[in-house]
Amino acid sequence: MLRYFIYCRKSTEDEDRQILSIDAQISEMNAIITREGLTVTDTLTECRSAKEPGRPVFNDMLSRIERGEANGILAWKLDRLARNFDDGGKIIGLLQRGVIREIRTFEKTYLPTDNVLMIAVELGMANQYVRDLSTNIRRGIREKIRRGIYSSKAPLGYINEPRLRTIEPHPLYFPKIKRVMELFATGQYSLTTIQKELASVGIVGNLSKKPLPLSSIGNMFRNPFYYGVFLHKGEMHQGVHPPMISKKTFDEIQAALVKIGKPQSRNKRGEKGFLFLNFATCGSCGHCITAERHTKRSGRRYHYYRCTHKNKKQHCDDRDFIREEQFAEEVKRNTSLVALPDEWKEKFLAQIELWQDDEGQARQRHVDRIKSELTALKSKIDRLNTAFTEGGLELSEFKELKNPLIVQKAVLEQQLAKVEKGEASRLEPLKNWVLEANQAQKWVLEDNWLEMKSFLQKVGSNRLVHSQTLTVSFKKHWIPLAKITVAAQRAASETERSSIWWRRRELNPRPGQIYQPRLHA
Repeated sequence: MLRYFIYCRKSTEDEDRQILSIDAQISEMNAIITREGLTVTDTLTECRSAKEPGRPVFNDMLSRIERGEANGILAWKLDRLARNFDDGGKIIGLLQRGVIREIRTFEKTYLPTDNVLMIAVELGMANQYVRDLSTNIRRGIREKIRRGIYSSKAPLGYINEPRLRTIEPHPLYFPKIKRVMELFATGQYSLTTIQKELASVGIVGNLSKKPLPLSSIGNMFRNPFYYGVFLHKGEMHQGVHPPMISKKTFDEIQAALVKIGKPQSRNKRGEKGFLFLNFATCGSCGHCITAERHTKRSGRRYHYYRCTHKNKKQHCDDRDFIREEQFAEEVKRNTSLVALPDEWKEKFLAQIELWQDDEGQARQRHVDRIKSELTALKSKIDRLNTAFTEGGLELSEFKELKNPLIVQKAVLEQQLAKVEKGEASRLEPLKNWVLEANQAQKWVLEDNWLEMKSFLQKVGSNRLVHSQTLTVSFKKHWIPLAKITVAAQRAASETERSSIWWRRRELNPRPGQIYQPRLHA
């Protein structure tokens, strides 16, 4: 009497792939059993590739057959049992000796009296199919790489598009990851802060549902894929996927990783309602300015600011207190030094528009130059590829010469895209500077102390309090405006004041100008 083992196998352990394969095989085998009235000892399933020997369920099945628990096998096809000659030889040996009296598949039955050559041919074809499949997959990967398509799983912020077999921006995560990268590029955030920011927007581990490990975030920031290139076996390739950031931003991220990549523990005390706490230092000893709250007998409260007097190396001569109202007026006075009135904002913006017309011609010349450099660079890369194909270069030498050229090509293409879209205008910083200075004027008129405080922290450093007076060391491109404001305030007439505002070329703070026009009527 024949007793059968049902053996069903799929090639991958991934539950998301070939998900119906096992169930479909079992259904077909049950149909055969019902139709033929067969006796089944056990149903065995396995999720392992048959390319190499060593499948535990398959080996256990053969051992049980040799012990006499069953003498037949039911399988969907012969290649479900073996795709290598080691396992195939075991099957043929047991079949020839009669230990296995029948192997039944969906379309054919194999008996000990059959020509063993035909069984060997089928198993050989199954083995060759696996070998050809591996070769074809590697060939397909190389072709994808040549086309600039990343062949692995898409990094965070991108998705693998199954229909076109490309990598596209994730509709939800792409803008969030981009914003986080731009924040980290400023150098003002630690990896721990970025970890919390990612978790707050729903970017967590797929299985753990916990915040991403710091190591994973660091690896993400080091991945060149995000600026448009990728590495494959040590060779740099230009990708066709949309870049998330520019090469400049990527370099800034690398600098930030070196500077503040490790998480830092900071125990900050609350400001306890004081408006200008942790804002300035003492002009005499350089220590922090602290705040105190005093309550009069009438119940009225006052806030005072003074030096902490904790510098043991240097004696502090400043023993004065400054009330918060007076401190606020000092903040307002310093903000007024770098504030631009509405009248002069309009005049400066009109002049910037004239400069932008002139810069359009310079931008076109810049576009032509970049295109020329790109053409020359592509020619170099083509020559390198030809030399490597013809055997004129070793693989290591080819990679060493090609990788820098791919990076240069990506940088030039990004520069070209920015210039063509008008994003590379050197007048934009000047325009933003004018608008920012004018916004400061509005904060002064509105008595917006918090905004003025943040503005002074941004545009100046060394905020010192001495003898109830606040002084600020303004940054380089704000110093001319402060000098002009002071000179205009001292002017005897409106005509003199207009001349001071309009004729000083130092108002143009743009670094690395193509040309240096003067502000004049």
